[in-house]
Amino acid sequence: KLGAGGLIRAYGGTARLVLRDAPTEILIPKSTIRLSTSSSNAGCIYDAARKFNAVTSDENYSADGKLEISMVCESSFLEDMMETMKDSTRGDVTFLD
Repeated sequence: KLGAGGLIRAYGGTARLVLRDAPTEILIPKSTIRLSTSSSNAGCIYDAARKFNAVTSDENYSADGKLEISMVCESSFLEDMMETMKDSTRGDVTFLD
């Protein structure tokens, strides 16, 4: 009969070998934003998306000349990307939800 220490010694090496050979996956936190702006700012918005490696989706141009779009980027880039969009559109961007 093994006690706690004996069990650790008996299985610790095997567990270490399994963990050493196990595949690893790096997870990068992502954030999603939705925004609205004048369609004349589309170039500024897409430039900012490219600069921060954001993925765009759900693009919608309305009859009143507005662009609504969703973007996904690394969470560490989100604030800088939003600031870049505000600056490049001279404040003519609204972040939804």
